[in-house]
Amino acid sequence: MAIGMCLFLAAPASAVAADTIRDITFPVDGVVTYTDDFGEPRSGDRTHEGIDLMGEHMTPLVAAVNGYISYITIPEASWGYGLVIKDGDGWEYWYLHINNDTPGTDDGQGGLEYAFAPGISHGARVTAGQLVAWMGDSGNAEYVGNHLHFEIRQPDDTPINPYPSLRAAESRNTYHVADELADAETISEDKGLAEAVGVRYCATGTLMNTPASDSVYYCGADGKRYVFPNRKTYDTWYAGFDAVTALSAEEMAAVPFGGMVNYRPGVRLVKIQTDPKVYAVAHGGVLRWVTTESIASGLYGAGWAKMVDDVPDAFFANYRLGEPITALD
Repeated sequence: MAIGMCLFLAAPASAVAADTIRDITFPVDGVVTYTDDFGEPRSGDRTHEGIDLMGEHMTPLVAAVNGYISYITIPEASWGYGLVIKDGDGWEYWYLHINNDTPGTDDGQGGLEYAFAPGISHGARVTAGQLVAWMGDSGNAEYVGNHLHFEIRQPDDTPINPYPSLRAAESRNTYHVADELADAETISEDKGLAEAVGVRYCATGTLMNTPASDSVYYCGADGKRYVFPNRKTYDTWYAGFDAVTALSAEEMAAVPFGGMVNYRPGVRLVKIQTDPKVYAVAHGGVLRWVTTESIASGLYGAGWAKMVDDVPDAFFANYRLGEPITALD
């Protein structure tokens, strides 16, 4: 593959589908700024065949798609470090100007250790979202600043404008409090529980406890009981305990146990003591890392830090991690 030539030759205009959107994971795991600079003129009668995502030195770069490393610059080329991921359809995703510095310097002496993630080599399989490299300014980006030059190329090697695909991917990296609240008006909705048919031992939406225990349970649409792990979780769903029905121990034991209730999406932020990251709760028990304080403030206001609850590690395992929140609409 003659990558050096591809950097300087413009693709025929007729081959570029300007509105094509590929289903990708956003290739930078961190905060970036970018504009639609695809096709802008460059020196030597060439045009810009990608989008420049400007960010901080050593920001993680992740695989945009499932595929394999079809090209990698080892050793570093004159135009810097780069790699290409090819997907199952033969499309290629180019990452250029990957870091070549020792962290904290601009010495150009970082070598492979600070360019590519462990295990990234020619032919290696990657999955979408997997760490593949780190952002830098190698090659002719030295005086431009740290950024990822990202390209999407069709199987015939002609580039398309990555901007629509990046915007579509980034839209999945936003978070809307009102939408999350609307999608989880009940615990059954949040968990995606289907209505049970046949014999059941509690009515959907009932709150239950027994005199012998402080635990409160929610009766799901599936006829099973779901426990609130603590008061903080309960308070995101209900105000007070007036609606709680007391059952005998025998009656409670007859209701099948379904699991644990999660925080209601959109109400509070959460973290654990062993992890400095703050997470927003999304529909279905998904935790999404809020990557910057400005995003947290934009979502929950200037007092967002007072809305963060520490979740015990044992409860944290009841959630799963989703895409980081890297932008506000």
